[in-house]
Amino acid sequence: MTRHATSPADFTEFESPVFAAVDGNPWTGLSAARPFFENAEIAALLKRAAFYARAGIPIHFQGSAGLGKTSLALAIAAKLGRPISFMVGHNWLDAEDLIGKEVGRTTSSVVDKYIQSVRRSESHIRYEWAHSLLAEAMEQGHTLIYDEFTRSSAKANGILLSVLEEGVLVSTNQINERTYLQAHADFRIILTSNLHEYAGVNDTPDALLDRIVTFNLNAYSVETKIGVVTARTGLTAELSGRIVRLLNDLQEGTEGTSKNSMRAAILIARIAAMRLRSGTLSDALLAQITADVLNGRGPTPSVDQIARQLAAKTCQ
Repeated sequence: MTRHATSPADFTEFESPVFAAVDGNPWTGLSAARPFFENAEIAALLKRAAFYARAGIPIHFQGSAGLGKTSLALAIAAKLGRPISFMVGHNWLDAEDLIGKEVGRTTSSVVDKYIQSVRRSESHIRYEWAHSLLAEAMEQGHTLIYDEFTRSSAKANGILLSVLEEGVLVSTNQINERTYLQAHADFRIILTSNLHEYAGVNDTPDALLDRIVTFNLNAYSVETKIGVVTARTGLTAELSGRIVRLLNDLQEGTEGTSKNSMRAAILIARIAAMRLRSGTLSDALLAQITADVLNGRGPTPSVDQIARQLAAKTCQ
């Protein structure tokens, strides 16, 4: 782990009570109403994806972490105008989690002793069945966002083949009263996934890829990154630009560091915005914040290196 030296004067800025003040709820949730930046680059992507989704074509956003795949999926879902169901892939998910399963049973017995010498009894068992989130979304015509779906096993995701092709969810469990569920006309599904080299990500079956339209997301332009950071944090475009360009410069010379993630820039900008609501933000403090955020994300430059990079950019 890289150790960062911090001078007492710099640390004093963190100790200020006003630095800890937070306006509102820091958790954005999954609301489609949260800040979303859209310029020509993103609008063109959304227009194509929304067109396919309205036509009933399942769409899939694939790319590195931090490119806003989930935000794009939520934006598309909002354009469709239907209620949104949201599920996240995981390696413990199995077919039952996508179809539905028995969650209990109720047994009732009746014993008839009307005639003393004759005893008649009847037993009834009623099984309790719980539909999956997928089944409910299909039945009610929701837009289902299946986030990070390749973190589930290929066996579990095999259930999606008939869903993506015919809009039919098949169940072979005898307890389920319905052997198949036909999707509502308004049902739509949007998938997101990380690249296959990420830990915990499974390969996507070719048969599944053959049924969807995949958008491979690459790094956005600097202007788009600045717009996203500004929209998500409320910082000025000038300061957002300093942060974005600083990270780009630092990452270009550091092997093993993700070159696509905007999460680091957004996190640095959020902390900077919190500071600026009640104080000033020196380059020394910005360098320390940047070093803290980048630590653990790969080879990390020192605070001094970051400060020199900021100073060099200021002089240009």
